[in-house]
Parts: sequence; structure tokens; C-alpha cells
Amino acid sequence: MGKALASFLGNNDEVSSATPAPAPQLPVRPPVLCAGCPHRASFYAVKKAMGKRKTIYCGDIGCYTLGNAQPLDMVDTCLCMGAGINIAQGVFHVEPDTTCFAFVGDSTFFASGITGVVNAFYNQANLTVVVLDNSTTAMTGHQPHPGTGHTMMGEVVQKVSIEAILRAIGLTTVETVDPLDHKLAVETVRRVADEPGVKAIIFKSPCVVLARPQVKSHVNAHECIGCQRCIRELGCPALALKDGKAVIDETQCSGCTLCEQVCPVGAISGGERL
Repeated sequence: MGKALASFLGNNDEVSSATPAPAPQLPVRPPVLCAGCPHRASFYAVKKAMGKRKTIYCGDIGCYTLGNAQPLDMVDTCLCMGAGINIAQGVFHVEPDTTCFAFVGDSTFFASGITGVVNAFYNQANLTVVVLDNSTTAMTGHQPHPGTGHTMMGEVVQKVSIEAILRAIGLTTVETVDPLDHKLAVETVRRVADEPGVKAIIFKSPCVVLARPQVKSHVNAHECIGCQRCIRELGCPALALKDGKAVIDETQCSGCTLCEQVCPVGAISGGERL
């Protein structure tokens, strides 16, 4: 490789004798949901609502696959696009005492999730379909889908309603809620999960990459008690610990307010939900 470059550059002596500098060591960090990602709030709401109930969380392919990592630990299965809904209904028929959830993104719902819901409804399964609607196809480049209201060519068109599709299939319980309203999200999950049959919760909040909010949250060090609840339970990359107190990296924070709502002493403030 070096000789080829030297020959191309016409400076054989300098290039061939140059010693490449050692590559810097890369920082060690596991894959993680973006700071302010609404999927984190959705997973956390379901986790808090279900507590220690016997529950299975069937995942799918998308950014939300990262919900499998600690501290969320909310993706028990991940096979292929649309499979989460089918696996959840299969688990119900084998273990009917298990509370079943199937997470699917808005883009994946249109691509391969609808048929699974039809099959679950027709075969009288008992599960909760959770549609994580961030209004884009975030994992593969933010291309539009039928629910975004515009085509690949930039034409503005009528959106295809996820709620209307679910009701057309036959679902009578379809709730739409902002996952960043933590208290309401938890209450909705508890109520919907206890209803019989196939039901759905649409957690609707825009992808933080598209929204690009400018308002930041901050920690009042004098009020922070160092319990680390915000860090241990959310796993947001904008949160860290310094001198025994929680701190927020403002270069990453989106001001989503989830940590503010989780803090038991109200030591975090300043954010603004979209």
C-alpha cells in the first residue's frame, strides 16, 4: 500500500521512509440510544408499569433494538422485521399467563407489522402492540414512510394513519400518548395491558435528530442527593457522575425532561418537551 502511494505521489523516498503515527485508542462505549430519544422514555414507561409481573418484551429491527441493553433491558427477542408481533402472540398461546408486549417502529409497522396484527387479532391472542412512532425511519437514513406525509421525491401527501389501520383491523383499544409525559405514559400502559385481546399503544414523539431541540436540562448540585437514579435507570449518554453528583453534558442533552421527571428530589430542571 505504501509503495503504491509513493509511486503515485512521485516521492518514493519521503513516503516510503515515513513512519505512520500510531492510531489513537478508541473510547470504550457500547451502542446506546441517543440522548433524548423518545424510545428510551417508551421502554422505561412500560418497564415501570409492569414492575415484576411475568412479562415478555418482543422487539424488532430498528433503533429501538438498542432497548435490549442495560439498564433498560426491554428487548427479550429480536429476529426480523415484524417478527416481534408474531412471537408475542405465539408466547401467549403457549403461556397464556404471560403478559405479552410487542414493540414495533412506525416505519416497520408499515413495512411488515400490519400482517402480524391481523393474524394476532384473527387468532384471538392477548397482547399489547406498542408502536414507537418517531415520524421517520431513523435507523437507515431518515427516509420517509407512509405515515410521514411526504414521498421520497418530496411530494406532500396525505398521511396514512396508524391508529386508523389498527381500528380497521378490529382493535377497539388504541391509545396515543407522548412517552415523554412519564406519569401519563405509565398510567396508560397499566390500563391498556389489563384489557383483553389485542390492543395497542402508540407512543408518538419525534426523533430527536429531526427535532434538534435547543433547550437543555441542568442539575442543581446543591439539591442533588447523589442517588444516581437518573443514571442507573435511564442510561442516557448525556448523564454522568462527577464528585458524587449527577451532571449533564449539554453538548448531548436535548432537554427531553425524562430525567427531570425521574429525579426524586427535583434537582434537575430547565428542559422542555417537544
